[in-house]
Amino acid sequence: MQLVSIIIPVYNVAPYLRRCLDSVTAQTYQNLEVLLIDDGSTDESSTICDKYASRYVNIRVIHKPNGGVSSARNLGIIESKGDYITFIDSDDTVEPNLIQVMYDNAIQHNVLLSCCLLDVVEVDGTKRPLNKGRTGIYAKNEIIQGYFSDQFIKDQMYGPVNKLYHKSLIDNIFFKPYKLGEDILFIFEVLQTCNKVYIEPFAGYHYLHREGSAMTSTFSAKRLDYIYAGEEILKISITNCPSVTPSIEKWLFSHVIVTLRQMHIYGNVRSFHTFYNSKKKWLVANRRLFSTLPSMRKLDYIALFICPFYFKILNAVKK
Repeated sequence: MQLVSIIIPVYNVAPYLRRCLDSVTAQTYQNLEVLLIDDGSTDESSTICDKYASRYVNIRVIHKPNGGVSSARNLGIIESKGDYITFIDSDDTVEPNLIQVMYDNAIQHNVLLSCCLLDVVEVDGTKRPLNKGRTGIYAKNEIIQGYFSDQFIKDQMYGPVNKLYHKSLIDNIFFKPYKLGEDILFIFEVLQTCNKVYIEPFAGYHYLHREGSAMTSTFSAKRLDYIYAGEEILKISITNCPSVTPSIEKWLFSHVIVTLRQMHIYGNVRSFHTFYNSKKKWLVANRRLFSTLPSMRKLDYIALFICPFYFKILNAVKK
């Protein structure tokens, strides 16, 4: 039974933290260390972490100044002593046998990355399963090919949670300091280092959806980070897996359009004019991808270059 390190970044989640930690301390797998990385919380979260650490000998709290979730996870990776690592977000919950199932699968199927399914839990308690797809063994190239085109793979792989990583996979991989997109970049880098992945047909991880998506709601500067992360992914694919590059280009092309569209709708073009102008030039340079867009994105693309007034109308409608 090898040591498994559970890394939990914590920041101002007092209303949800106890239920998360109760689900972690209920794990049937016994050889665990739990690292609570308190990222400068200003609510009761710090106190809750300390209370659990005083109650359980395998829980360790590290208090640090606020630096964002990437810095908290990275510190957890550095401080971890386990042969395997898993991440749990501090407002989510897990099934009691989550670690046991993922560990058993890692050993049985000889994989360095073992996953279970996750579902989405709304604040009112309703669950939305994300399990419409094939489980079992995926070869490295197979899962990378589906990373931007297969909805099931996207649902299960786009975050660092619901996965058990052999420590050797992430010895030299850390989360980039982005506020959005750092997770899909991290996983894409991890996928470059492993030969196969096992996905277990068991929903052992429950992701709490408690706010509007930063990707679809009002414009946020975080969206710029999402594009920067996407650009890093594109560079990696060109070097390591060029066969998937066309899919990534299509994905990035669409997201750049959506980002510039949001800038117009919410009046942020002037505030981020350097980014805006550089990405318009990038769209022109890659206009061959226009034909791959759905109808709405094609309309957005045309509006960006011919009739930006279209976005003012959308903004007026939203108000």
